[in-house]
Amino acid sequence: GQIAFVSYRDENWEIYLTSIDGSVLINLTNHSSDDYSPDLSPRGRWIAFVSYRDSNQEIYRMNPDGSGQTNLTNNEENDYFPLWSPDSRYIAFYSERYGDPSIFVMNADGSGVTRLASNVRDDYSPSWSPNSQRIAYVAGAGNNDVYVVYVDGHGQINLSSNAADDNSPSWSPDGQHIAFVSN
Repeated sequence: GQIAFVSYRDENWEIYLTSIDGSVLINLTNHSSDDYSPDLSPRGRWIAFVSYRDSNQEIYRMNPDGSGQTNLTNNEENDYFPLWSPDSRYIAFYSERYGDPSIFVMNADGSGVTRLASNVRDDYSPSWSPNSQRIAYVAGAGNNDVYVVYVDGHGQINLSSNAADDNSPSWSPDGQHIAFVSN
């Protein structure tokens, strides 16, 4: 029954939490640095977000009341766009650690960081399988293709090798199919 969102209402990008009816509004981050890109864990235990408080973009985790704000990535390169797995055990995110934007996965506590693909193409648009075991994503540098890979980085498969640009992968509820846009 809550929604996390970003607002500039205090002349700084902050993460707020509100009730569904808008009757309760709480500034969760209340920090002088920009905080944005919140993602509530499916079970509602945590909120992952991006903060610029360490002079670059880092992934943080906090409790839904704003307490316990912890830097999970703590890396000199930019880390951004956290996305919880359906079972709340993992967080997928983008990072520029190897020069090009790549998708990484880490445990909910920030340990076990794994790069999902090593290629010279930019990786983006991750989509978790319903069982949290695989991620579909887009790799592109001119011609985008949809790939699927296991959460530990093995078993990468190109699902859409063709001349069209393929984007926005989305899993079926049973995890048996992946839909994507091709144009």
